[in-house]
Amino acid sequence: MRYFFLLILTISMSSLFKAAEQGVQLAQGGYSSYQILLAENASATEQKAAEVLQHYFYRVTRVQLPITRIREESKPYINIGKTSVPEKENSAESFTIKSKGKEILIRGEDGKSTLYGVYYFITHYLHCRKWAPNEKAECPKIPNLKIQFPIYVEKTPSFEYREVYSTAENDPEYMEWYGLHHLDDLWGLWGHSFSKLVPSSLFSRHPEYFSLVDGKRRTDQLCLSSEDVLQLTYNTLDHYFKENPTARYWSVSPNDNNNYCECDLCRKTDDEEGGPQGSLTRFVNKVAAHYPEKTFTTLAYGAALQPPLKTKPRSNVVVFLSNIDIYRNHPVSTEPSAASFRTILKGWQSLTSRIFIWDYYTQFTHYLAPFPDVHNIGGNMTYYQNQGISGIFAQMGGHTYVDQNELKTYILSRKLWDADLSDADLTDEFLNGYYGKAAPVIKGYMLQLKAALQDSGRSLDIYGNPVNEYNSYLTPENMEDFSNQFDEAEKLAGNTTIRQRIQKLRLAFDYTYLQQARFYGLEKHGIFTRNSSGKLNVREGLPLRVKRFVKNAESSGVKELSEGGASPADYYKEWERIFENGIIENKALGANVQFHTPFIPDYPAKKQATLTDGMYGFQDFSYNWLLFENGFSVTLDLSEEKQVHTITVDFLEDQKHWIFLPQSVHIQGSTDGMTYRELAKKIQFLTEEEYTTGTHKARFSVKENFRFLKVSAVAIPSLPSWKTGKNKKPLMGVSEIGVE
Repeated sequence: MRYFFLLILTISMSSLFKAAEQGVQLAQGGYSSYQILLAENASATEQKAAEVLQHYFYRVTRVQLPITRIREESKPYINIGKTSVPEKENSAESFTIKSKGKEILIRGEDGKSTLYGVYYFITHYLHCRKWAPNEKAECPKIPNLKIQFPIYVEKTPSFEYREVYSTAENDPEYMEWYGLHHLDDLWGLWGHSFSKLVPSSLFSRHPEYFSLVDGKRRTDQLCLSSEDVLQLTYNTLDHYFKENPTARYWSVSPNDNNNYCECDLCRKTDDEEGGPQGSLTRFVNKVAAHYPEKTFTTLAYGAALQPPLKTKPRSNVVVFLSNIDIYRNHPVSTEPSAASFRTILKGWQSLTSRIFIWDYYTQFTHYLAPFPDVHNIGGNMTYYQNQGISGIFAQMGGHTYVDQNELKTYILSRKLWDADLSDADLTDEFLNGYYGKAAPVIKGYMLQLKAALQDSGRSLDIYGNPVNEYNSYLTPENMEDFSNQFDEAEKLAGNTTIRQRIQKLRLAFDYTYLQQARFYGLEKHGIFTRNSSGKLNVREGLPLRVKRFVKNAESSGVKELSEGGASPADYYKEWERIFENGIIENKALGANVQFHTPFIPDYPAKKQATLTDGMYGFQDFSYNWLLFENGFSVTLDLSEEKQVHTITVDFLEDQKHWIFLPQSVHIQGSTDGMTYRELAKKIQFLTEEEYTTGTHKARFSVKENFRFLKVSAVAIPSLPSWKTGKNKKPLMGVSEIGVE
């Protein structure tokens, strides 16, 4: 009897809940009784939210809902913004969506969060999806739209500051759809700001304002113990405050180098605090104390990464902590190379609860290189939320397209608002929605790429190179598998839109193929082949492949191929020069090379073969170049005595990466490998300040017979005054040695 009573009670309660739920018809057969209601004093943003809802409601139902600010009791409304007194106040940027009788109320704490609520309603109740930046939202056709009441949704973002620095920045609607921030909306002064606070133009009159490094004043950083520098900072900030009174944050942060001031006062502070973070934190605190009503951010980065030993940041100072130095194989919480970062984070947490993270999700040296870090995103956001982090700057390529751009942007955007969302569900949701029937194949490609990286044991570096992975996770065998998967995915695409999306994802494979072809040169998979008569030709179909890649890259929104690097058009011109110049047959091709000075093992290229493989170096130092730290000296064995007229040696100048032309180059020849004589007058290079990367050829004219060739280059003795760095030495980049 007791169990029978419980059964009846359960059925009754279920019936009551079902009775409470009801399907409410919002539109039927081209008609709706609903209107969109705004408050009489609605803001411009709330007006926009109403218009956005009106637009998407029409796209779904073909019904144009009127927007009004006058309530009529007989009509049902979708209320936008503060049209009535809420039951409770919520935190900033949160929103609620609820039903009240037949009405729907969408309300945020300000106009912007109301707009976020409208986009949530459009996504979950109108079933429209904005999958990717700079693509039109997709909406179903539902002429008879019915939704279930009651409705109660309350959403508060997981992070106070949420920025995905990707092509989303080019699409204002995408940013609003997912509740993202744009740094220009929040910061009155952003990033590395010292040069803006105290301009280097003051150096000639007041060198004491700037950092003392190795006994000399330099404009690289400021002297933070100077009272004049502090007063100038106040003056500059006063000007910025007037220009942008509504900005939320103001950056007081070092320039992007480690040449901090070593004067007696700064050094004393830094010795007490454990490093340059000491004088920086004390300086920022003084600024924050002067403007207690403002909020300042400062970068924990480079030499100022560690927390100070004594000084705590003031309550109106946010520490912006960078994890630039870690590898990206695993999420931050488990990545072995991030152990130091996790310790540093704990140190800062002991001093302040106001911490933002500057995170990275692309390979800056090669934006289109396959970079399988998307599986880390969810774990990273969950970890940051659990650590109490209040803001994230997730850096991708900014306004240019990068590998897996759409998927990474989507997962980052969703997790920044709600870090508790399932990573696997978000991935499947996106892949199925964006790639349709091809989704399983695309997912298989991504999983295989990730597995290949894991099996290779290689470190995923944001400053890496797909060429250097030719024998790890981007082998010719893996590349062939990836190509087959893309071919299969395109067959399953079903329509032009999805096929174009797959081709955008395929850019990473196409780019890697072309870059590796430069590396292989005369070898299999390289640019050049020999015909039956031994003549060198460009590999069949390669020029067309280059042209197709460049066209797809430009149509996909690729502005530059690396941070501050070449555009697709520049890349095409570079290939045209390769095809035009070809490889000059020379007597050193394949010659044995003996090193007398070691090259830097981080960039091994083809080791000895790099200098005699027939492939000259390009403007990227990380492949086809060998780098030397203490001069350069090698001996080439031409295998037999040969008559020589010209000798050339290729050098790289890339001062941004501390690579300089040598001071001098000289050559010697020998017939027996024991007795050497000078073959030509040595060549000297002039070291000048240069901010563009270029290749230079040392050319020697000789008329000699010899078998052995010794090539030596003397490095400049120290870094020049315009390019210094702590613990940095001038490097030399050497590529091909030609003998004709």
